[in-house]
Amino acid sequence: MHKEFIVTFSTSDKQAEREGVLFPLTAVDSAYAAGPIRYVTTSLLEKLGYLAPNAFGGRAISPQVGELFAAALALFHRCEETEKGDYPYIGEVESPTGTHTVWISPNRARGKHTLYLPEDR
Repeated sequence: MHKEFIVTFSTSDKQAEREGVLFPLTAVDSAYAAGPIRYVTTSLLEKLGYLAPNAFGGRAISPQVGELFAAALALFHRCEETEKGDYPYIGEVESPTGTHTVWISPNRARGKHTLYLPEDR
């Protein structure tokens, strides 16, 4: 059974990116453009320990964030095999701050999804 479910964090994905709500995976590696997950929320990155303040007053992303993206992609593929279209896809990932439940849902771009925490909705 396919549910109509689109997650929205702002009036547009690009606006949410500019506002710092969404972080594009392609900012880490352009190869992520071909994958099904386009964005992750910055609050997820912070809570899971992948985004921290840097010495210049900005924020730095951990080099280990690729592990999060790999785990999210594995979760996505597992759910596509067993629960295709039954959004949000829900699962647990390990991070520097422990085990966390994450959600993956479609965003406005056809075939692309956002990784986020349930409290981010």
